[in-house]
Amino acid sequence: MNSVIESLKLLHERYAAFYQAAGLMPRAEYISNWDAPCYRGKPSGGEIDWQAVPQKEKLDFSGVEHALEMPLDTQVKDFFSCVYAGDLALEFRGNQLTLLQVMHPEDGERLQQNLIGHVMMKQRLKQSITLFVGLTDEDDLLISVNNETGEVGLEYVGKDQHEILATDLASFLAEVEPRLPADEFTA
Repeated sequence: MNSVIESLKLLHERYAAFYQAAGLMPRAEYISNWDAPCYRGKPSGGEIDWQAVPQKEKLDFSGVEHALEMPLDTQVKDFFSCVYAGDLALEFRGNQLTLLQVMHPEDGERLQQNLIGHVMMKQRLKQSITLFVGLTDEDDLLISVNNETGEVGLEYVGKDQHEILATDLASFLAEVEPRLPADEFTA
């Protein structure tokens, strides 16, 4: 079985090949005050091409773990500290989803703040602790990893996971397929 890092690298290779076969580059929102390592070319229309690049200084979750007084699932830490990249438009068993990625160190800080807020909400609601890794095309429906079991599932914001998609993140990453976001068909 592949690790999360191996599975994510393979997914990024499939993703790049999929876009190349379509004669496109993946695009992301351009944030002008970031010199994001994954940016490629010049921005146009508020967006810029991107290509996944390894994080030289891995995103460090020790501050988050200290603030929450709990360890975070290693899969999630590996997932967000592997590469700088734009979010991934994917399909899983016929359903459209977006897996979040970190584009820049400041983006990593923002992600960590959001994860702290998410965990604190789960604690306040006395629910199982989950860590979000993506979104679906349905409002408020998240893809999350259970911090205790490592299972990947679906949950509505403020609710417990209601459907398990995979026993672990590496298996989930191996099963998702790249797709073109609807707005890229006109690119």
